[in-house]
Amino acid sequence: MSALSPTERDSLLAELRRRTTTPGFHFLSADHLTRLNESRSDGAPIVSLYLDMTPESRIGSAWQTNLKDLCDRALADAGEHKKAVERECERIHEALEAGLPRTGRGVVFFACEEIGLFEQIGTAVTLPNMVHVSDNPYVRPLARVRDENDRFVLALLSMHKSRFFFAQIGLVEEVYELEGEEFAVTDLVSKDQKQDRKAELRRQQAQRSAHALDLITKTLEARHVLYSAPADMEADFLDKLDQSTRQKVAGNFPCDTLASTAEVADAADAAQREVEAKEEVETLGKVQELLSSRAVVGLDDTLEMLNQQRVMTLVVDGDQTIPGGVDQTSGMLTTQTEGTYAATGGDVRAVPDLVELMLDKAMEQGASLELVHSDAGREALAPHGPAAALLRF
Repeated sequence: MSALSPTERDSLLAELRRRTTTPGFHFLSADHLTRLNESRSDGAPIVSLYLDMTPESRIGSAWQTNLKDLCDRALADAGEHKKAVERECERIHEALEAGLPRTGRGVVFFACEEIGLFEQIGTAVTLPNMVHVSDNPYVRPLARVRDENDRFVLALLSMHKSRFFFAQIGLVEEVYELEGEEFAVTDLVSKDQKQDRKAELRRQQAQRSAHALDLITKTLEARHVLYSAPADMEADFLDKLDQSTRQKVAGNFPCDTLASTAEVADAADAAQREVEAKEEVETLGKVQELLSSRAVVGLDDTLEMLNQQRVMTLVVDGDQTIPGGVDQTSGMLTTQTEGTYAATGGDVRAVPDLVELMLDKAMEQGASLELVHSDAGREALAPHGPAAALLRF
């Protein structure tokens, strides 16, 4: 196999680290969550700011108006730290003025200059405008963008340059470019020799691209791979993928290798949505198959299994907001919004979004998430209510 050299491999991994940690808007990764969950400030507070970045919000100064409102709220909650919070709002505004994310429907900032924290995250889904000022980052809403099935690597191949992107539906970020070897034209070779040499360079670039994709897919914990490749490179590329990556290849899509990031997002959108719908329907098929043993459906039964820490995969309508409550004695979730929780006798505290807490509790238990967004997935989930679960035991 024409694999990447050790130097090229190290360079690729270093570039992935650079592109996902340097200033700018990045996708949410496991590393982000780890860093954020470990962050705490004993002095100036951490500002956690969620901002709608839908197409409507990008028109004119709509996002600026929303940002100003959020910053006003942050200052109202700042107490004795008004100057520090004002500075964080300035840093957030400066980052947005420097350039809005090219794709996606939302942005999230976690900022505290005192502890060296400034994270910018783009989201593929719309999250409500909100701001929290406290000693630790407010990450709970990010649960809605942690659907493991919505994690793609897109590969655009060409003899001259292959490009690789991490993607969620509607959110695409370029993470690596692999230059091909240029063909040197001389008068000392025949036409046939030139053609043979070009064919060999195409083969080598296809195989090197396969090795690069293996590393990127593993490093970024992608669930699916979609690719665009010339016909004379496709077979060599697919043949040289390792088995684990090959199993993640979900299809291909037409795209110019010189396309902008936004154009790549548009080109891959239909293929990504098809994969998403298939995954959702297959997961709900497993739920139906295991209903008599290791699956439950309906909101109440799903909450009960979450409270018992038995959930292996949580399935929930990703666009629903359901009011509910939390037992203040045990932390158990309930559809009650007031009164006493029967199992413990504790008081119930009302919460506006039970789905958010369900996702949070599922992740705490190490469960995988299946957020249903497609029409086909919703049709399969509808007879069971807004939630279902596959169980560990």
